[in-house]
Amino acid sequence: MNTQSPQAPQAPQAPAPRPGDQIASGGTIGLVLVRIVVPLWVLTGALFKITERSPSLLPRDFLKQVESLGFDLYWVLATLIAIEFIAVLIMVFIPKLARLMAVLMLVAFCLVLLNELRAGNFSSCGCLGSVSPPPWLMLLIDFLLLMGVVAFKPRPLEITSDRAGWALVSVLIMITSGITFGIVLSEMGPTTIVQVEQEQDTGSTPVDDAEAAEPTAPEPPAVETTKTMTLPAYYLVDASDWVGRNVRDIDMIEYIDGLADSLQAGRQYLIFYSRTCDHCQMLLEMHFGFGSPVPTTLVAVPENKGGFETDGLLDQPCMDCRELELPVGCEWLLTPPLVLALEDGVVKCAKEAEDSDVPECLIWH
Repeated sequence: MNTQSPQAPQAPQAPAPRPGDQIASGGTIGLVLVRIVVPLWVLTGALFKITERSPSLLPRDFLKQVESLGFDLYWVLATLIAIEFIAVLIMVFIPKLARLMAVLMLVAFCLVLLNELRAGNFSSCGCLGSVSPPPWLMLLIDFLLLMGVVAFKPRPLEITSDRAGWALVSVLIMITSGITFGIVLSEMGPTTIVQVEQEQDTGSTPVDDAEAAEPTAPEPPAVETTKTMTLPAYYLVDASDWVGRNVRDIDMIEYIDGLADSLQAGRQYLIFYSRTCDHCQMLLEMHFGFGSPVPTTLVAVPENKGGFETDGLLDQPCMDCRELELPVGCEWLLTPPLVLALEDGVVKCAKEAEDSDVPECLIWH
């Protein structure tokens, strides 16, 4: 006869603590990461972006994807900045959602950076404005922060009650979003520029020898003519379908007065470059420093919508190249140098971010 009493059911065992939870200071580390470090990191990027207010700060491949869907890049930029401000507010004032929001933001950052590296962007991601480090370094920082947030569970710290926190966050979201959209969207309108040209009226009446011997009359005053041009708020360059087209059919070329007509004869190069771009200088020095094999036109691209940079200018080593400029007042979204090889005005090769060591489009060399 079995005299043993039935055993009481055992309560399910709690999962083993994670390594970060076993450390005495793990909760404090998690708190500092989730409520201070990550919010400051996200806030820094948002402030850089809203200060410069340029779609060029967005990751390059991401730019092309959203623009192909028909979204205005200024609206996209304003929306992303507003989302970053919202994430910061939630991490600071809503403790229950702080860790989740930190994970979501860092995962999103890592995925975007991985996509940029996949697309071949190794120069800048725009995460911290024009001073952004290369994408691989930003990816390393974001990944380490993500691992810290996942490993260390933050200890509770309530700045306000739940109801007061949500009320405060709601008010601040409306304020920051209104300011963000107001500031960024103020840059999205087209720009109209007026070009004033002076022409000397030399007259067309022939003169005989007797009249030529007489003292000449004063030259007539110069006649001023004005031309107006409306520039878009931004122009995103996509040279993938330019090969086989005549430069007259590329609307970007039409913003430079008379350029298309001068490119119709024979073999030529057309190179868009920046005066502060070291890759551009290296390409020109290596392949055009001792002369150009065919007529070559260099077109300087303004570094920003407000104009050309005046600091950090690099020497232009091509002495026999014709130099022109894209007009100021538009965000020209391209990665220089952009090299076009032309024959009788037809694009035979087009390459953005041309490599100086092994160039693809210097086919007339």
